[in-house]
Amino acid sequence: MKKKIFAVCDSEAEYTRRFCEYIGKKGEYPFEVAAFTSAEKLRRFCQETEVEVLLVSESMYDITLKELVKGEVIVLREETAVSEEGSIYKYQPCENVLREVMCYCVDSGMKMESRTKWRQSGTMQLIGLYTPVHRCMQTTFAITLGELLAKSHKVLYLNFESFSGLDRRLNREYMTDMSDLIYYVSNAREALVYKLQGMTQTIQNLDYIPPVFSCMDLARVTQEQWFLLFEELEKLTTYEYVILDLSENVQGLFEILRMCCRIFTLLRDDSAALAKMYQYEKLLERMDYRDILEKSRKCRLPFIKNVSFDPLQLTYGELADYIRNLIKEELNER
Repeated sequence: MKKKIFAVCDSEAEYTRRFCEYIGKKGEYPFEVAAFTSAEKLRRFCQETEVEVLLVSESMYDITLKELVKGEVIVLREETAVSEEGSIYKYQPCENVLREVMCYCVDSGMKMESRTKWRQSGTMQLIGLYTPVHRCMQTTFAITLGELLAKSHKVLYLNFESFSGLDRRLNREYMTDMSDLIYYVSNAREALVYKLQGMTQTIQNLDYIPPVFSCMDLARVTQEQWFLLFEELEKLTTYEYVILDLSENVQGLFEILRMCCRIFTLLRDDSAALAKMYQYEKLLERMDYRDILEKSRKCRLPFIKNVSFDPLQLTYGELADYIRNLIKEELNER
């Protein structure tokens, strides 16, 4: 399928270059990018080619451009204090600019004509993390695993805890979360790709979707909706690994684990933790989910002093070294 044209026009050649390079590195955006530093060349291009989205600097904007562009015209404004409809503040991270562009696409009702895969073949693998034993550093483990894999792969992290506290732990505020994504999966799938890119956040090179804020919203998502989400991620993105930080509050937990290529189960050695693990394994056996046990790797973390949740530090230290070895042993990554 031919991608939609996303034109970027700014007289600052370095800004235009960096922004377009960022889009190129992300890879899964449903646009072909056309860059311009000349308003006259932009006009000629728009007259000959159908442009779906135009991002143009305030100094080069002219209202007549709206007559030449099929879809959205978004102005890159240079003042933070001024906030006008149809404009985005220019001097912020490329990630934030692109996220706002995707939100405009969703709000304008932009649709995809086809659900054909962007890539030639599906290679996305699910990695599950689940333990019945709480406070085992599962989320720290999962994000560290994701950051290490993201050094050489496209990786997405999804958190399924009822109360992840991720916004506080990462010192970020989220306007949307995974429940909004599920809404689009179920009710407006033609706009899902724009919503997905509009809400994706990044830690180092690891992408993630803000987790569901309300535990009640999480509990209402059905197994079928989760499966639809994974299917759409496979179709619309270039992720090679999706890391699922799971909890027992997820509908279809065992079926989701069954879909994973590998499962990491964190343990502790106290009697209460061992009793919980015994019950979990017996339940899997009785419900004929022995294949989950076969794909699971039990992990007893080494004693680690002063564990930090600082995303910039997670790929260093004893925990990171331990996970690097697991990646080599379990995922055949070198």
